[in-house]
Amino acid sequence: MKAQYHALSAGIAAPMLIPVLGPYSAVFFASSVLIDGDHYLDYLYRNGFKDFSVKRMFTFHKKLYENWKGKTFLGLNIGHTAEWLLLVYGAYAITDWMWLKAALWGMLFHMVFDLIYGYQRKGLRRRALSIIEYIIRWNRMKRRGLHPELPYTSTLRVMSGFSEGKIGKTEEDN
Repeated sequence: MKAQYHALSAGIAAPMLIPVLGPYSAVFFASSVLIDGDHYLDYLYRNGFKDFSVKRMFTFHKKLYENWKGKTFLGLNIGHTAEWLLLVYGAYAITDWMWLKAALWGMLFHMVFDLIYGYQRKGLRRRALSIIEYIIRWNRMKRRGLHPELPYTSTLRVMSGFSEGKIGKTEEDN
């Protein structure tokens, strides 16, 4: 789901949560939107930390998800995993800090919309919801002779104009 839709849905929900969360409804809003920062981390990792452009990150993911229906597509976004949510929950359980509770609820709110979006597009199985699941599925695909890295590398190749050393950059960016 696009970031602006997450911002819109969280922007509607957060003010309604003021009676429950008080000023922490702002944390709910922020976490519901900023959880997608893991897409930027994914882009950095996939391009070998050679290109830090936020604009090209959006282009990368747009082009990547145009081809997500392929057999070899498997996505992982760290902030969208069970492990990340358990980490945030654990931190809240230990500290009892209200802002962590609000952040957790914002992330879960975001995830519900992502899951609905994925279900509607028949793409629920294209994103791993756990790091462990991702590793198991990635390795299983490799053993079957599939190349789960291919959608990422081919998207970067298309973006770079097939020239080495220019990952994600266009002529006007240089």
